[in-house]
Amino acid sequence: MSLTRAILTAAAGTVALLAPAGPAGAQGTEQQRLACMTDAMTLCAGDVPNTRRIELCLRRNYARISTPCQGVLDAARTAAASPDTMGAARYGR
Repeated sequence: MSLTRAILTAAAGTVALLAPAGPAGAQGTEQQRLACMTDAMTLCAGDVPNTRRIELCLRRNYARISTPCQGVLDAARTAAASPDTMGAARYGR
């Protein structure tokens, strides 16, 4: 697998981590993948293929990432903090 392909795969996986839990959000949306892919390749290439490390890298570099990627990170944090989301995940809803 080429480095570029590995980075693209890891970036897509990163956004999957950022997406809300559940079948509909398991892979993230195309918009979410596109929002952070360039930032992940530019700032976090050394963290490939570890998607958790890529996510942490993006958060660490929040001020340097694009506005769309910031929006995805913000939305993921809000969704993760929502009691409804946590309850639904905990109780299989």
